[in-house]
Amino acid sequence: MTGTPMLEVRDLVIRYRSGLFAPRAKPAVNGASFQLMPGETLGIVGESGSGKTSLLRAILRLLPVESGSIEMSGQDWLAIKGRSLRQARQAIGVVSQNPFLSLSPRLSVREILAEPLQAAGQSAGAALNARIETLLGDCGLPANFRDRRARELSGGQAQRVAIARALALEPQLLVLDEPTSALDVSVQAQILNLLADLKQQRGLSMLFVTHNLKVVAHIADRLMVMRRGDVVELGATERIVAAPAQDYTRQLLSFGLNAKTHWAKGQGVQAR
Repeated sequence: MTGTPMLEVRDLVIRYRSGLFAPRAKPAVNGASFQLMPGETLGIVGESGSGKTSLLRAILRLLPVESGSIEMSGQDWLAIKGRSLRQARQAIGVVSQNPFLSLSPRLSVREILAEPLQAAGQSAGAALNARIETLLGDCGLPANFRDRRARELSGGQAQRVAIARALALEPQLLVLDEPTSALDVSVQAQILNLLADLKQQRGLSMLFVTHNLKVVAHIADRLMVMRRGDVVELGATERIVAAPAQDYTRQLLSFGLNAKTHWAKGQGVQAR
């Protein structure tokens, strides 16, 4: 892949503040650097405490950065403020680990998907309804799901709605924070298949954050392995899976830190 990176992180340091007289804490992220090209998926892998979530939160501008830089499509991402930041954030769609915590149980699916569209200025009416039905269809759900409440959905269905909401404003970048870890193994495969299809259809760039290297290896073009705040390995997925350079990466591959995921591409499994 050539051209301007969708996202470029250079020498990023994130350190949580401690008490006034406490010794200076080790960085949660210690000098991370990587590029994400248009249409590319980067898997960020590591166990709890590796720094991957802190890195993600800094990219989303939810954590302050001690030093380093973040550029989004060549623009200084850390310099954007106020209303300009709110508008710029529309280029990023976010999917979290547990859809039931991110979807209001009181709202219908239609209301959930209408929220970001109306916040961006789209008026209620036939065009909004058509857009909602298109989003549902793109995520493998029938149009009549728009009338269901989030509490009536299965885990896989709820995550599909969460993905549809993340896509509502046509983002260029999709950020996925452990998007399959709360799902059954068979449903994990369906969601991974859906993400792979969406990436191809929409030309999306993706950051896929997980503790399970075996899961993300199926969808990522490149992998970045983190441990205790450090990037210990970064490269093409095929190379890292076939010949990991670090013992830690080999351990992640051997044990997976999770149940084995069965890749079900093309099997026509029903959404659950």
